[in-house]
Amino acid sequence: MGIDMATNGTQLPEKQKAAQFNPKDQTVSINEIPIPSIKPHEILVKVKSASLCHSDLMLFEPNEQNLTLGTGAPFTMGHEACGTILQLGSDVQGFEPGDNIGWLPIVDCCYDCDGCQVHNLHCENGTPQVQGMSVDGYFQEYVAIHWRNAAKIPAGMDLSTLAPMFCAGCTAFNSVTDTVAELKGSEPAETWVAVVGCGGLGHLGIQYLKAMGYKVIGIDLSPDALEEAKTQGADHVFNPGTEEDYIAQIKQLTGKGVHAAINYTNSVPAYSSNPSLLRTNGVLMVTGIPQKPLQFSAMDISMNRIRVRGSNNGTTPRLRECLEFSGKYGIKPHLTRYRLEEFGEMLGVMREGRGVGRLGVVFD
Repeated sequence: MGIDMATNGTQLPEKQKAAQFNPKDQTVSINEIPIPSIKPHEILVKVKSASLCHSDLMLFEPNEQNLTLGTGAPFTMGHEACGTILQLGSDVQGFEPGDNIGWLPIVDCCYDCDGCQVHNLHCENGTPQVQGMSVDGYFQEYVAIHWRNAAKIPAGMDLSTLAPMFCAGCTAFNSVTDTVAELKGSEPAETWVAVVGCGGLGHLGIQYLKAMGYKVIGIDLSPDALEEAKTQGADHVFNPGTEEDYIAQIKQLTGKGVHAAINYTNSVPAYSSNPSLLRTNGVLMVTGIPQKPLQFSAMDISMNRIRVRGSNNGTTPRLRECLEFSGKYGIKPHLTRYRLEEFGEMLGVMREGRGVGRLGVVFD
């Protein structure tokens, strides 16, 4: 039995609408489903906003990442969301009804093993699943989440646009802080970082880098994304589709090449060109996940001409750090809002690469 103190006596509805993916025919429809009942370790949340991530498109595409993305009944899409606690399971610790929270999407993991300290998908004791990728996610008004995935949102942050923070935001934050750790000893004001892909992840990565004082070059094929990059503070932007000599221009601008490049794209050609951007011993941060394997020169890596590292959305302690930093420095996602009934249109915009920033549903 959950503790319920946030509904002020209001009876919750029995049903809700949800944007669901059908694995059998790879279609999406708005279905009516029950309000979830929470287990002792779960929190019932009234969702304020939920947003699309580019990795949601993996549901519709074959992949070579050994990801199983739903095999049975329809399930609710979405793994980025935030909202307000309505009910607490009996085992929940550190939260109260009425708290504003965001959360990470991995469930059926132990949270305590060595694998979970790296990423909950590496759990050695459970069978991890991603909410929104194989079990119900967050494009529905009421969701049940594991309390150990949750983090409180600092006062003053706008829940109606904050959903992207809980995948795009924390991934961008972790990629930047992991890059900074590799650049230890470098003076930020004299250090160049290329952000490759200035969309949903990149526009947040630029904000984090500028908040930390770094010089930023934005690289993207979309003129709209490059305008957004400039709005978020990028010092220079380049379009490889229209500026064939952009690598030479960047080397001239930076002297020897950038100190680091953070790739947020799912483009193999973009990754293939990244080593050419880097100065000797520069860092390539692998963050975006293409459907095809990447190839890098073993000589370049073994001789330390480049350093290849990886970063992801991380674990709950890192999510808390991201929220604290974002609240302090006013980091905000750019969210284009849709209604749940417009989910198909929103999905089409993302699939065609026409969106700027992030796309999401805001609930009343």
